[in-house]
Amino acid sequence: MSERLTLADDAQDIAAEVVSRFFMPEATYNHSRVPQLVQQICDAVIQRLTQTAKLPRKYIAHCAVIQKNGAGFHALSACAWNASSDACYVYKADNKA
Repeated sequence: MSERLTLADDAQDIAAEVVSRFFMPEATYNHSRVPQLVQQICDAVIQRLTQTAKLPRKYIAHCAVIQKNGAGFHALSACAWNASSDACYVYKADNKA
């Protein structure tokens, strides 16, 4: 019986490596750096997934960088997909910034 590969099989290590390379070295929150960080993280995740994924898929990368200062945050994303074959993977990382 063949093992069924999931999105997490492809995305987990890639997301962790990309986030640790671009986001974790940030020592302090710097609002002017956020657009560049988000762009770098999304681009690198998509590039790595399309080059190394075990299964051919379509990918969407969404990245949010939030300052830890007690402020609220609201985001909304919407998409249409086939629930029997499409999936969602979420990777959350916190740093000390």
